[in-house]
Amino acid sequence: MMAVRKLTRASLMLQYAVAEKMKLNATDAECIDFLMEMGPSTAGDLAKATRLTTGAITNVIDRLEKAGFVKRENDPDDRRKVIIRFIPKKHEKAKHYYDAMASDVSALFSSYDEKKLKMLLQHSDSLREIFQKHAEKIFKE
Repeated sequence: MMAVRKLTRASLMLQYAVAEKMKLNATDAECIDFLMEMGPSTAGDLAKATRLTTGAITNVIDRLEKAGFVKRENDPDDRRKVIIRFIPKKHEKAKHYYDAMASDVSALFSSYDEKKLKMLLQHSDSLREIFQKHAEKIFKE
């Protein structure tokens, strides 16, 4: 359990460090990460994914738009909706940090055979599921 805690803490510290270099807070940086994964999304979808209130997500989107990380677009299929779109060019500075890390991780993984890589993937997926289950439980309290 201590190894999992240390890994989680190191991951959080990395996210905070990159967010700081991008002149963002950690929540805003995580919202960028969600948008990169989800693709263009409504504010409601982003709020649901992040577990932020609609008011809080509006503030996040306002800050990210002002900083040039996202743009709002009208939904061509529904005039009442606004789509939030990530702007990749603004993310180049953060990409530099993540690319360096990805190179190190790739070098580490290249030393593993396919069986070990499958076990690591299963392990990571299982831990993520456990973390999500317990986060959901805590949110519901």
